[in-house]
Amino acid sequence: MNFRIYFLAALIGLCGLYQSARAQSQSQHIAERTAKNSFIDRFTWVEPNRANLHEIHLMGGYSFHSTRGFWGKIPQAELQLFSLRYNRKLFTFDKQHIIEYVTEINLAANYNIDPSRSYRAGTYTGLGISPIGFQFNWGRSNTVQPFFKSSGGFMYFRQPFPDDRGVQFNFTLELGSGIEFLLADNLSFTVGYKYHHMSNGQFGDINPGVDSNVFYTGFTIF
Repeated sequence: MNFRIYFLAALIGLCGLYQSARAQSQSQHIAERTAKNSFIDRFTWVEPNRANLHEIHLMGGYSFHSTRGFWGKIPQAELQLFSLRYNRKLFTFDKQHIIEYVTEINLAANYNIDPSRSYRAGTYTGLGISPIGFQFNWGRSNTVQPFFKSSGGFMYFRQPFPDDRGVQFNFTLELGSGIEFLLADNLSFTVGYKYHHMSNGQFGDINPGVDSNVFYTGFTIF
């Protein structure tokens, strides 16, 4: 009888020691994981269950002069762009990259044409929107993310561009890339380059087009 009591007491004691050791091991494991969490871990770009995040991006860009590129025929035209962009993260690719839908409103686009050219010299101010665009970011868990972006839309000017032989309504196409720096869990800073094409799609008597090399910066809130 005494043997059974001693055996039962010993069994209970062993169970208590096991539970205590297990709890201590779990606490130590959690502490180690917390200690190992890096800056990147604390500011994960997109969690698996939050792939459809929304972003608002304010951007300003400048092109020193246009070039005779793939379609454009007006050289030495300066371009200033101020845009408001909306991004929505659609899904991750290969578990580490991000594909986003992008739509952009050009709040102000100012073209300055050199008076030595065969078109009407001066400043052309317009508004526009690029409703169709996509962006691909590399490394969704990184605080520094290279990206590639493309979009298409239109621009409307106060007067025919580049003179009365043109039209006020023009089409735009952009291709570019850049780097996005995560500053906080809801703020990032972007620097980038984009090839910006604008032309009237043969709706005017002439369609010279402008190809600009735009360098830009901006901030994103999400």
